[in-house]
Amino acid sequence: MFCESRLQRITDLAQRYVDQEIISGWNIQIGGREDIYFQSAVGHREIETQSPMQFDTVVRIASMTKAIASVGAMMLYERGEFLLTSPIKRFLPQFSNMQVLAGQRDEQGQSTLRAATSDITIQQLLSHTSGFGYFHTHRKLGEYYKEPGDHDWGYSDGTTLAEWTDRLSTCPLAFDPGKRFLYGVNTDVVGRLIEVISGQSFEAFVTSEILEPLGMADTAFYPTAEMATRLAPVYSPNIDESVYDGMDYINAKATYDPSTGCGLRLLPEKAITTFVNLDFDAVARPHEINGTFFSGGAGLHSTLIDYSKFLQMLTRGGELNGTRLISPETLRVMRTNQIGDLPIDIGGVGHDRFGLGFGIVVDAGRQPYLCQEGNYFWGGAYNTQYFLDPVNEFYAVMMNQLYPNFHCELNKRVKGMVYQAMV
Repeated sequence: MFCESRLQRITDLAQRYVDQEIISGWNIQIGGREDIYFQSAVGHREIETQSPMQFDTVVRIASMTKAIASVGAMMLYERGEFLLTSPIKRFLPQFSNMQVLAGQRDEQGQSTLRAATSDITIQQLLSHTSGFGYFHTHRKLGEYYKEPGDHDWGYSDGTTLAEWTDRLSTCPLAFDPGKRFLYGVNTDVVGRLIEVISGQSFEAFVTSEILEPLGMADTAFYPTAEMATRLAPVYSPNIDESVYDGMDYINAKATYDPSTGCGLRLLPEKAITTFVNLDFDAVARPHEINGTFFSGGAGLHSTLIDYSKFLQMLTRGGELNGTRLISPETLRVMRTNQIGDLPIDIGGVGHDRFGLGFGIVVDAGRQPYLCQEGNYFWGGAYNTQYFLDPVNEFYAVMMNQLYPNFHCELNKRVKGMVYQAMV
């Protein structure tokens, strides 16, 4: 299926990124229904100790958690617990009578609000069309989120999903549900829905219903002591922190371009909190805190080998090692466009659409790299990424720990390089 010598080009390119000190280390796995077609690891898990990047290196997968949480929700859907059109207020009544930003300000300069014209549905949560956002994707909403002390993801202060959900329900929506796509905290609300519907904590549900059946022993919301010995730090370009003054997430995607050769340093707090509203301790030291917040949007830590098991299950239509998590038909719905002609306006993928937990390639000709229409994909904030090709029945997953990473095109380039190696 793949030419071995052409796949080697992927390793060579990644090594160049390591040699130029753009990244510390990086790994990839390409696999299919039965086989692993390619694995490669280059560079270091930890520069300071010269520990090599390996296939069992533990990384923060951030928004790659969303796929796992979304599959969990659809497992409950298959058990008849809800319809996709079910309003979330049936399970979370605090989301009744939501308010929406009216697009105007009062005499004191405060945003005015109005009643939402419809209720939020579970389908809208899974497709990011509910009106919830992140601080970095909608700054007006971010002002409301920060007021009660909420973050985009991650808490080290004992906050629970239930407490956070109650606080979120007091904040307005960016627009009426279903009217636009806005990437945000939707999948964390999905995690709370799973708790209420299943009667278990979100962590317990994910562990017993997904991780254990797939044999994903190296995946957890908070790394165990043993996993912590393999945890890669997050690195950042070694530049003067004054560069971050006055920057914002949207503009940085076009203007952030540290010079080649500046090197790397351990992630400083300013390098990430400039762009996103985070609890820095939850990012830098997840293994040292008594974690109580189980984020469906960004909370998991995993390895290349472990996450590949999840992707192989999807490649096989929802089954692995004799255990079926979801049906092929449910998966087909999940990887089908759920947002019509609404554009995805984050991460430079405006030509793509969104399903139930996944981005969807609808026009391969408008992509900057080789790909297949129908591919479904997503990535994580710290430079992890995956995609699945349902036509050729294979997946690819790439792991690295770099933030900010607006300037790093390695994962995008590799996507196309996977296809140039097909025979």
